[in-house]
Amino acid sequence: MTAAMRLSPEPIWSFAPDGSVIDIADPRPEVVCFLEMGNVLSKIARFDGRNPGIALSVAQHCVMGAQAIINEGGSPADGALFLLHDGHEYIVGDQSRPSLELYSSASCRYYGEERMIDAVAICKSAWDEVIYYAAGLPGPEAWTKKQAERVKTMDGRMCRAEAIALFGPRAGEQFVNWKPPKLSDAIKPWAPMKAEEEFRKLAYRLIGEGRVIGQAATAAAARSSR
Repeated sequence: MTAAMRLSPEPIWSFAPDGSVIDIADPRPEVVCFLEMGNVLSKIARFDGRNPGIALSVAQHCVMGAQAIINEGGSPADGALFLLHDGHEYIVGDQSRPSLELYSSASCRYYGEERMIDAVAICKSAWDEVIYYAAGLPGPEAWTKKQAERVKTMDGRMCRAEAIALFGPRAGEQFVNWKPPKLSDAIKPWAPMKAEEEFRKLAYRLIGEGRVIGQAATAAAARSSR
């Protein structure tokens, strides 16, 4: 794991489910809870929730993509890397690509500097490192070229498949013509409770039930005084 680093000189407090708070500017593995991750990601919408009907959650995206990697011959460890690739969003929230591009363009136009995307990337990267460490997995900086390519490509393939499923065939024109992922089921949005449950079950299988539960206890103890 890379050396821990603060992302802000002052604490930035955010609520945890039990009413305590965590400093999201201080990435530390002991505050990571995969059960809470599944809960939060099950309520964050892909595509900013712009599709008709029920939103497709980040948790479902992670579960279906991880299973697709395994279906295509990837190892359980490869699946685990994908399962957690958006895990930082349970701490820092989701900034969609269109929103990031808008903020960056406006920053450049009005203030002469375009660093919004860079700032978001460094915050996500710092949390990624501690999340994967807590899972007993290598952080993205230590992935092999094949692992990095597998996660990145599956993310793009899932995005295109999700867009077509949610918005119709026309949406596919906005993407590289990726090969459809080998999914276990059709892409139909799950209710948050189901998305959270499926994330938890796959985390138990790919990360280990003991590690997931133990990490939840560690996280609870770390913030008991807050």
